[in-house]
Amino acid sequence: MRRMLLSLVTLAALTLPAAAQESDLAAAPRISIVELRKLQAANNAIVIDVRDAESFATGHIPGARSIPLGTLLDSARVAELKATPKEIVLYCA
Repeated sequence: MRRMLLSLVTLAALTLPAAAQESDLAAAPRISIVELRKLQAANNAIVIDVRDAESFATGHIPGARSIPLGTLLDSARVAELKATPKEIVLYCA
């Protein structure tokens, strides 16, 4: 089973009260840029920039897809991401 890096578990936390969000976000898995580059080189990751479209347009990780955070919880998006066999890496900066 694939793991989700900076995962949808983090996204689910966004529907929780603020106090619960902080602890869930702190527990979200993290990877280094070196690990990300290895995943990308092996074509084993989907990189998703969760910032708004304007921020994405000013610059982003090469190959990243723009899916603003507010749309990630849409059922179609969740189904799309669950269907991928690759690692999912979310970032916002």
